[in-house]
Amino acid sequence: TTLERLAAKESGKVAAERFLSRRLPALDTEIVTATDIALVGVTLTRTVRDMLPALDRRLRSGARVRVLLIDTDSQANVEAVSRSRKADTADFYRHRVASTVDLLRVLASSAASISTLQLRMLPFVPTFGLCIVDGDEGHGRIHVEIYQHRTLEPNPSFSLHADRDGYWYGLFRGQFETLWECGGPLTLTQDAHATS
Repeated sequence: TTLERLAAKESGKVAAERFLSRRLPALDTEIVTATDIALVGVTLTRTVRDMLPALDRRLRSGARVRVLLIDTDSQANVEAVSRSRKADTADFYRHRVASTVDLLRVLASSAASISTLQLRMLPFVPTFGLCIVDGDEGHGRIHVEIYQHRTLEPNPSFSLHADRDGYWYGLFRGQFETLWECGGPLTLTQDAHATS
């Protein structure tokens, strides 16, 4: 069609201001009906705190939630401090990750089953954050936040849709699975079973 030819001609020529945002959309409203949620971040403290009621409702409804954070007992903690303008000691990230893990433990206590909320820890700092909503579905969405170095400016972000952004959607969807395989599981409940 004419529209497809025009879009192909303009591929890669869209102004960054039309593509990138200064912040992600309100993620708690994005997940209101989700059955599969995946989150990647350095600490995700604010993200998990802001999404807590929505995540709780989704977990009670049987949704699967997978979360990836940095492992503060690995080199990732030193790397995160060196990349940040906010942090000057390793304790900065250690405390933030611990707060997120505490919030996830509260959520785990209300999950429909032990396997619906899973946490893995990364031995390195991811270069981007992700929120994937129903990633394997035709209506799936992926919100990407590009992490910067030594600045207080907002991280650029963009959103991808399964039904619109084929290649790039698949690439970031696959990146989550690659990161997931790199992470070590951390048990969130008192049960002896790992959450991997």
